[in-house]
Amino acid sequence: MSNSGWEFGVLGPLTVRADGRTVQLRSAKQQTLLAVLLLRANEPVSADDLIDRLWGEGPPEGARATLQTHVMRLRNALGDSTLVQTVPGGYSVRIETDALDLNRFERLRAQARQAERREDAAEESRLLTEALALWRGPAFTGHPTESLRLDERRWDAVERRNEVELKLGRHDTIVDELRELVLLQPLRERFWAQLILALHRSGQQAQALDAYRRCREVLAEELGVDPNAELRALHQAVLGGSTEPVGVPQRTESAWAPRCDLPPAVANLAGRTEEVVRLTHSLRAERDPRRVWMITGPGGVGKTSLAVHVAHLVRSGYPDGQLYLDLRAQGRPVEPSEALDRLLRGLGTPGSAIPAALDQRIALYRDRLADRRILVVLDNAAGEAQVRPLLPGTTTSAALVTSRSVLAGLELAQVMPLEVLSTDDAVGVLTDALGEARVAAEPEAAEQLAAYCGRLPLALRVAAARLVARPHWRLSQLVARLSDERRRLDELRFGDLDVRASLTLSYQELSEPQQRAFRLLARLDVADFPAWTAAPLLGVDPDTAEDHVEALVDARLVDTVGWDALGQTRYRLHDLLRVFGRDLGGVDDAPLTALVDQWLALAEAADHRLAQRGPRLGRGDGGVLADRLLGDPTGWFDAEWLSLRAVLEQAAALGLAEQTTRLAIATAAFCDLRGRFDDWRQVNRLGLDVAVGATPAEAILVQQRGLLHSRLHSFADAQQDFTRSKDVFEYLEDADGAGYAWHGIGWMHEWLGRQADAKTAHETAMRRFEAAGNRHGQVDVLCSLGAIERRAGRFASAEAYLRRARETAADLGDRMGALSAALELGRVLQARGELSGAVEHIHASLTDAHRLGDPDLVANLRLTLAETYLRMGAKDTAHTEVQQALVFFDEHDDVAGKAWAWRLLSWVAQLTNSPESALALAERAVATTEGLGLPQEHGRALRQLGQVLADAGKPDDADLCRRQAEALLDTAGFHAEAAEIRASR
Repeated sequence: MSNSGWEFGVLGPLTVRADGRTVQLRSAKQQTLLAVLLLRANEPVSADDLIDRLWGEGPPEGARATLQTHVMRLRNALGDSTLVQTVPGGYSVRIETDALDLNRFERLRAQARQAERREDAAEESRLLTEALALWRGPAFTGHPTESLRLDERRWDAVERRNEVELKLGRHDTIVDELRELVLLQPLRERFWAQLILALHRSGQQAQALDAYRRCREVLAEELGVDPNAELRALHQAVLGGSTEPVGVPQRTESAWAPRCDLPPAVANLAGRTEEVVRLTHSLRAERDPRRVWMITGPGGVGKTSLAVHVAHLVRSGYPDGQLYLDLRAQGRPVEPSEALDRLLRGLGTPGSAIPAALDQRIALYRDRLADRRILVVLDNAAGEAQVRPLLPGTTTSAALVTSRSVLAGLELAQVMPLEVLSTDDAVGVLTDALGEARVAAEPEAAEQLAAYCGRLPLALRVAAARLVARPHWRLSQLVARLSDERRRLDELRFGDLDVRASLTLSYQELSEPQQRAFRLLARLDVADFPAWTAAPLLGVDPDTAEDHVEALVDARLVDTVGWDALGQTRYRLHDLLRVFGRDLGGVDDAPLTALVDQWLALAEAADHRLAQRGPRLGRGDGGVLADRLLGDPTGWFDAEWLSLRAVLEQAAALGLAEQTTRLAIATAAFCDLRGRFDDWRQVNRLGLDVAVGATPAEAILVQQRGLLHSRLHSFADAQQDFTRSKDVFEYLEDADGAGYAWHGIGWMHEWLGRQADAKTAHETAMRRFEAAGNRHGQVDVLCSLGAIERRAGRFASAEAYLRRARETAADLGDRMGALSAALELGRVLQARGELSGAVEHIHASLTDAHRLGDPDLVANLRLTLAETYLRMGAKDTAHTEVQQALVFFDEHDDVAGKAWAWRLLSWVAQLTNSPESALALAERAVATTEGLGLPQEHGRALRQLGQVLADAGKPDDADLCRRQAEALLDTAGFHAEAAEIRASR
C-alpha cells in the first residue's frame, strides 16, 4: 500500500481511509495520538508533547513506555509501519500534503486571499465555498482540545465568505444560512452584523431590528456587555431607513502594500536558541490558535532583541506585513487610542478615515487585519488594558508582545519568560563581539566579566562595546573597573547603551513604598528571602509586605526562585539589580536593625522549640510570624539557614554585637542537630569575636565551641572550652550554666578514659542542676552516670540510674532525655547478653533520633544496633546498618566513626568467611584509632584484630592484641569489656 492511497479527515469526526477503504481506530488514545500527529503532519512531535496531549497533567508512571505501546498499536491498526515514524525525541506522521483535508482547506483559503488581492470577488467566494464544503462538523469531534485549535479558522472563513457574498449583492441567498450561524455561534458579533445587514438590504427591516434585539439580549445575558460599535451603527441605520448603513467599519481596500516596520535584527542572538526555536515553530505552524506570545523579563535581559530577531526569521510566513510599535515612546506608556492610530496608518488607512472613538478604532483595526497574515510586534507593553485592543482578532495574524511584567490578564497569550544567560552563553556573547582569540587569552577574566554584568545581554553588549572601542585593553582591566560596586553601573554605559537607564524605567513605575522596599531589600546580603522580610524593613504587616514584594516581581526588579520546604515563595535580587538598588541610596541602617531583630526573635523562638540542651540568652517569642512559620522549627531552620548565616554576618558587619552573639547562640543547636560543623565553627567564631569580657554570652559561646570540638573528637580542646565556660559561669554565680559546663567536663573525661574523674564532674553538675531546678539537666547527668556504671560492669547500679532518668524524662515530656535513657538501657542489656531486649531499646532510640532529625546521632545509633545484631549473628542486617552509618561519617570526615564502622565490617567479613577483608579492615581500624587518644576505641579495635588473627591461625599475635586491648579498656574504666576479653583467653 503506497502513501498515495491514504486520505485523512480532521474537519469533522476523525476519518482514515486507505485506497477507498475506511480504517477503524477503536481506541480513543489511538485517535487522539493520530489527531495530534496530523496537526503537525510531516513535522516532528516530541514525546513530551504527545504525553501531555494524551494524559494532561497526570501522566501515568512509565508514560514514555506506555506511549511507545500506543504508537505500536496505532501502526498495527493502520497496517502501514511507514506512516508513523520514530524521529529524534518523538514521532512524525508522513503523508502527502493533499492527503489531509485540513491542508486542502488551507490551500483553498490561500488561493482565496490571492483572489481578494486581485479584487476578484466572485472567484474568492467560489474558493471559500469550496474550502468550507470540506467541513463535516466540529473539528476532531470527540477531541475537544484539538477542536478548539481549528474551529476558529472555519468561522473566520465563513465570516469572510459572507462578507464577499454581501459585497456581490447576494444577501437574499445567505439570509437563511446566517440565521443558522447566529444560533450555532451566538456570541460571534460579526455573524449578527451580517444577518442584520442582509435582512436590511432584503427589505426586512422589522426582522433586522428583531435580530439586533436578540443579539443584545444574548450578549447581555452571556457576557454582560452591549453590542459593539458596528452593531450599534447598523441598528441606527436600520432605524433611520438608510439604504447603506454609515459609520460601519467596512473592509475598504485602499492602495496599501505590505510593509515591514521591524527594527534591524541583532546579528547573533547568543544563548536564546531554545526560545528562538519554540517561537519560530509556533509562529510558522499555522495551527496554533493562541498566536499571541508575551516575552517577559527584567530590563536588559534581551526581550526586544529576541522579539525582533524572531519576527525577521518568520517574515515569509506573514506576507501581508510586519508592524512594530514601541508602546513606551518618549518614556511614557502610549495610550491605546494613539497606538491604534499609528497601527492603522501602518496598515495604509488614511488619517481622515480613522474614527475618533476608541471602540470604532478597535473594530476598524481588527477588520483591516481579518484574513490577512500580518505579524504585530508590540514592544515595552505597560499593562493588559494597553495591549488588549492592539491584538489581532483572528488566528491568521499573530502578535509578539514584550513586557517587563507578566500580563496575566491576556488569557490567550503564551508566556515566554526570559532569564539571564548561562555563564557559557554570556561568555559566548563576548566571544562573538571580541573574537575567540581575545577571549581565549583570558578565560577567567571573561567569566568574571560575565558575572559582573549579571549575565544580562544589555550589560554584556555594553562591556563588549567598550572593549571593541579599546582594542589595547585587556579583559582584566575592565573586570578591575567593574569590581567596585560603587562605580559598576557607571562603567556599564557606552554611547546610547546604558544599563542604569534601562533599570531606572522599571524603578520609576513603582509607588514610593515599593521603591523604598526595593532599596532596602537591595541592602540585604542574603541569597534569597521570603516575603515577610519586607515587613520589619517597612514597618508593615506581613501581608502588606508580600504585596510590595510581589509588585517588585511584577516590575521584574525581584525574581522568584521557587518554594522552600515551608511552602513559602522565595525571592531574590539579581546581582546588578542589587547594585542598582544600593546605588540609589536613601535608606539608613535602622530598618536593617529592625529586620535583624526579627530574625533573632524567630531564631530564638525556633531554638527554644527544638528543646535542645544548654544555656541560652533569650527565648524570643517571634511575634505573629512565629505562629505562622515555626510549626516545624527544624524545618524552618532548614529553609532559612543560608539566610540566617548571611544575616548574622551582616549583623556583625553593622556592629550589632548583641544581636550577633545571640544569633550565634540561637543557631548552635540546629548546627549540632544537622551536623553542620563547618557552619557552626564559622558562626561561633563570629559570635566570640564581638563577645567582650566574662559575660554570659562569652561563657555560652565557649561552651558551645566545646561541644563542637567534642563532636569533632578534639577532646583536649573541648575540655579546655568546658573548663573556661565553667570558670565564667561560677564567677557569674550561674548554677544552670555551670551545671552544663561541669557535665561537658565529665563527658570529656568519659571519652578520654578517666571514668572516676568523669563521675566526680557529673556529680558536681548534678548539684548545680538541683540548685537551678533544671530537671532536664539532671536527666542528662543520670544517663552519663548510668553509662559509667555500665562500663565498670556494675549493671544493677547502671540500671537504677537509667530507670530514674527515664521516669524523670517521661514526667517532663523530654524526648531527648527519654531517647538517651532508652539507648543506655539498651547498652546495659547488650552487655548482659540480653540481645533481643537490647535491639528493642536501641531501635526505639534510632526511631526517635530520626524524628528529631539528628544525623550524627542516627549514624552512631546504627553502629550500636549493628554491633548488637553481630552478637546475634545477624550479619546481613548488621552490614546494612554499618554501610548507612558510614555514608554520614565519610561526608563529615568523622575519623572515629569510620574506625568504628571498619571494626564492625571486619566482624561482618569474619562471619561471611572473608578472612583477607576481615584482616585488612581490622588493621585499618587499629591504625586509625592509635592516634585518636581514645583508649577504649583503640582497645576495641585491637580486640577485633586479635579475633581475626586467632581465626587465621596466629595464636601468639592474637594473644598479644587481646592483652593490649584488655589493658587499654581496663585503664579507661571499661571493666566489663576487659572482663569479656579475660574470659575468652
